[in-house]
Amino acid sequence: MEAALKLTTPVRKPRTRKVAAPKLAKQDNLTRYANTGVIVMAALSAALNGYANAQHAAIGWAGWGMGIIVPVIILILGKVAALLYKRGQTRLAKLTAGVGVGLLALSVWHCSFSIAALTGNPSMWLAVPMAVAIDCGFVCCEVAALCD
Repeated sequence: MEAALKLTTPVRKPRTRKVAAPKLAKQDNLTRYANTGVIVMAALSAALNGYANAQHAAIGWAGWGMGIIVPVIILILGKVAALLYKRGQTRLAKLTAGVGVGLLALSVWHCSFSIAALTGNPSMWLAVPMAVAIDCGFVCCEVAALCD
């Protein structure tokens, strides 16, 4: 008889709960701002470096060309250093980053010269902070774009 009762009593199935899809975090547009910063500051750095190099070059277009390519070289060196570091080749990554930092220091000086010349201010000390902001900001935006 117990067996008969067990068969006749309805068996309740457990309720299945619908799992809500995880909410995506609100995007903060870091990549967009970082890439925009790279483009804007690289263009400004290229123009300022080109102007500074053209002032001293015997052939004006060659000076402009050398100055314009400087931010591109810094960008490439930064990306190569990051990829080398990711692959575990830390010594070569540090060497590559060091070369980039050396070129960055030269770029800061050239940008300072151009800013002082373009504004008519003879004091390089007033132009250096803006040049640092432009060139180091370029590198900071590049790093942020790589990390995101």
